[in-house]
Amino acid sequence: MGIEMIIGLATALLAVIAGAFGLGHSRGTSKAESKAEQLRTKEIAAATVAAAERRADATNEASDVQEDVKRMGDDDVDRELRENFTRPGGG
Repeated sequence: MGIEMIIGLATALLAVIAGAFGLGHSRGTSKAESKAEQLRTKEIAAATVAAAERRADATNEASDVQEDVKRMGDDDVDRELRENFTRPGGG
C-alpha cells in the first residue's frame, strides 16, 4: 500500500465525514426554520384573536354606555360627564 493510496483514502474519508456533517446541518436548519415559521404563524393567529376579542369588548362596552345614556336625563348625563370624564394629559 503506497503513501498515495493512504492519503487518498484519508482524503476520501474526510470528504465523507464533511459531507455527512453538511447534510445533517442543512436538515437541522430546515427543521428549525420550519418550526420557527409555525411558531410565527401561531403567534400571529393568537394576536389576531386577541385583537378581535378586545374590539368586541370595546364595542360591547360602548353599546352599554349608549344604552345607559339613552335612559338618563340630560342633567344626569351632564353630571356624569363632569364627574367622570377627564381629558388625556389632565386638560
